Amino acid sequence: MKRKLVLLIGGLFLALAVSVGTYAYTFSVATATLEVTPSGANITTVTEAPEISQPDWDSILPHPGYNLEIIVPDAAGDETNIPFQSPDDGEHWDKVDETTADDWDTFVYTRNTPHYQRDLYQLTDHIQGSGDIAMVAVYFRFAGFNDGLDRRAYARAVIKINGTVYESPVETTEGSTFVTSSFQWTVNPSTGTAWTWEEIDALQAGVSLVGQSPTRPAYCTQVYVAVGYETPPIIDGAVPKGDLFTVTPHPAYTGDLMFNIYLTNTGNLNLAYRHLNMKIYVADSIEAGETPHYQVLSLENGVAIFNIEGSAAESYTVKVIGGGYNLTSGDPNEWGDDWSITPEFYCEVNQR
Repeated sequence: MKRKLVLLIGGLFLALAVSVGTYAYTFSVATATLEVTPSGANITTVTEAPEISQPDWDSILPHPGYNLEIIVPDAAGDETNIPFQSPDDGEHWDKVDETTADDWDTFVYTRNTPHYQRDLYQLTDHIQGSGDIAMVAVYFRFAGFNDGLDRRAYARAVIKINGTVYESPVETTEGSTFVTSSFQWTVNPSTGTAWTWEEIDALQAGVSLVGQSPTRPAYCTQVYVAVGYETPPIIDGAVPKGDLFTVTPHPAYTGDLMFNIYLTNTGNLNLAYRHLNMKIYVADSIEAGETPHYQVLSLENGVAIFNIEGSAAESYTVKVIGGGYNLTSGDPNEWGDDWSITPEFYCEVNQR
């Protein structure tokens, strides 16, 4: 990905420095008179805000999102071979279908066999998922037996798709504390290609269990499937907030000021943005007392203007307090050469 990321450029220059040999200012200070002579004294200085407090423009670079949809058992599947359940009433699938594990309240379990025993469950259809599927993971929560000693339990995640059953490698635990394990299939093992949502809705999942010995059961209290899928990149939203500049008047100056905040790289920004509107705010300015209390700086107008009466504050901070953006696409490779997602600003201070 090609990116042009440029730091905010600030007025590190001495704004409105009194020119040598041109003029002098006289200001009243208490009962005395202070003459600012043409020796380079400053009416204001403008400094760039610390990087840590600047807007984080990198945060709006578009990246494909990722989400999970959880689907749970809602009916018996093609196999119900784990012999026991607790409580005895109901069916096996409703002993393992809870989204929050209830451990020893409901479970299925093996006994009296040295062989793996397997349940499969029908699953709820997906609701929100869309787009490309990255993986399908089966989660199962299982435990062993404790008869004074912690006995081992062995378990495998199981799926059935297109008429074929697939099992994960074996997971092991000891003792009667439930643990959660999982296994994921990044592609459909039946086709060797990416999962489809139709296949997700046709999927069965379950668990295969065996205890350490025929008289030491293995237990399972929960089974569910997580489907991971990509979501489209975000291309619009709120702009990041932060500080741009600090303007500090000379302590002896009590006159009026005007701040012009320019957007200087609109050509580069136009390659990345369809629109970009930033709400610029300066506390103690005339504009801060109006409605709205900010000025909009955009790709179209290129400047925000603030007026200060009397230079009463020790300093003034130019801030981005809000706004919105829309990118030309979700793929920066489509934006063209020399794109920039980071606005460059210039602060000019004039005497009013």
